[in-house]
Amino acid sequence: MQDTEQIKPAETLDAGTYEIIRKRLQVQKDDLLKRLLQLNDTRKEVFTASEFALIANQRINTENNCVSRGIMALGNLCIFGYNVHFGLRSDIQLSDVFSIYKFEENQFETQSLELINDEAFIADYKNLYKYYRDSIFSRFRRTENYLYMIFQTGKSVNDAKAFKWLVKDNRLIYQDGRSFHEVVKTPQHEFKWNKTSLDDRRLGTFPHISILDKVFIEATGGDITFKIEDNTQTGKGIYSEKVENKDQQLDDAEYYYADLGNIILIRIKPYQEGFRAFVFNTRTREVINIHTLNDAGILLPDSQGIIFPNGYYLQNGDHKIFESELSNLEFIRKVTSPNGEDYLYIFYQNESNIYVLMSHNIIRQQVETPIICNGFTFFADGSLIYFRSEKEATRHHQVQIWQTPYMIEWRENPQKKDNFLYKIGNKSIVRAMAECQEVILLINKEDSYEGLYEDIVKKSNDILDAFFWISSAETFEISSPLKQIKEIANTAIDEFDKV
Repeated sequence: MQDTEQIKPAETLDAGTYEIIRKRLQVQKDDLLKRLLQLNDTRKEVFTASEFALIANQRINTENNCVSRGIMALGNLCIFGYNVHFGLRSDIQLSDVFSIYKFEENQFETQSLELINDEAFIADYKNLYKYYRDSIFSRFRRTENYLYMIFQTGKSVNDAKAFKWLVKDNRLIYQDGRSFHEVVKTPQHEFKWNKTSLDDRRLGTFPHISILDKVFIEATGGDITFKIEDNTQTGKGIYSEKVENKDQQLDDAEYYYADLGNIILIRIKPYQEGFRAFVFNTRTREVINIHTLNDAGILLPDSQGIIFPNGYYLQNGDHKIFESELSNLEFIRKVTSPNGEDYLYIFYQNESNIYVLMSHNIIRQQVETPIICNGFTFFADGSLIYFRSEKEATRHHQVQIWQTPYMIEWRENPQKKDNFLYKIGNKSIVRAMAECQEVILLINKEDSYEGLYEDIVKKSNDILDAFFWISSAETFEISSPLKQIKEIANTAIDEFDKV
């Protein structure tokens, strides 16, 4: 339940003056946006750009009816893993679980199993099914130097064995079948949760806990309440939601927080309940319950915000929650595009073998609609292959092929080496454009955003100081509207100070 009182700028500042300031900012914002689009188009000509795009729908054909489970690329080959119904068969072959294909021109051509035809591996593989008759292939797991083939041997996903391979020059060198302990869980939070102490208590008629003296919370009186004033004489706040045990005292709940700039993350464990997780924004003074933050929270690049299994939240308050029934997702890893513009965050639901792929673009400061699948892999050119497992065993497995920016090596345009942008470097241009986008997003904010004009001035000034080249004609003089934006925002600050 959100309950905020907002004072309209027109009530504290002359309406005519306010409208003039806002219109002037919008004009300069549109000018900046136009110049950024021109710069981006030129950048794409100088540096090879690759966007997300569906290339083809294709099928992988297997010899037996099976349920697809995983796929892994090595050079121009890929290993496809699956499960068949063995029945009373006792002689289990490699082909009952794995097939290998050459991937060329968006086609899958069946190859021999020579890539994994290792005597020691075959012996360990057959012993697996000898001693764990009901084993199933679970998934592939790739690290920088190793590939793990993970098999579930019992009812629990933790009952497992892993066959370990060294990856060298797109070849596989078998190591052992006792390496499941090496398949460790990635740290799920890229920040530290700080637990509040007795010093953070504020006692009174309606006691609460102070979080950095920026927000005040409690789980008493039948609900969790967030306040933005250190006032223990009232139990009202800007946000509240019910708790199960209405009679609990202040110290009956546990309170944790993480300070991420404009964003303060908060976890509360009410008495005899599980954890609840929230985001409080010191600028917008908004509170949002984000349950999946309990599972994982990963920092976006350049302190832009945070991403979690079903959405993201930016420093300026912009956020998106993707509708999903999935829970208990864990963060697996991050993939960075060589152009420094795109970041892929991979989450995984172990029990159902479901992956969630979320791609964040630091210029647009948006996350693409998540890809939900049961197996995926990237080839060196950035091609993404993914599939969703069939409900019933089949010999024909549909996959989607996507073009993405997540190639292994950066493809440069050698004909543009004398270009001014080439000398600046793509990553520097991307970073400057991303920071300009932050200015644009701030201008789009309402005045209820605390310290709006101060933030616009600071961000504009930071860009002008950090990137000397933005005044040049080759970069469309993006400094020009930035200087105007900074000046107009300073005027707004002066007008509010007069009031």
